[in-house]
Amino acid sequence: MLRLKRVLDSKGIPYEQYAALLGMSKKSLYNKTVGNTEFTYGESLKLKALFPEYDIGYLLTEEPVA
Repeated sequence: MLRLKRVLDSKGIPYEQYAALLGMSKKSLYNKTVGNTEFTYGESLKLKALFPEYDIGYLLTEEPVA
């Protein structure tokens, strides 16, 4: 699971809203945050614009298993 999922969950905004901002379905966003599919370059740029406080590499890195 990508760190992005934890960031999205911490913001408390529904996936539908984030998905709409990224121009994708809720299911597509979910599949990308759990690592089933990868973000495109354009989607990565949109993520950076939505979360300027985070490095894009951080957001798209797998969450460490505790």
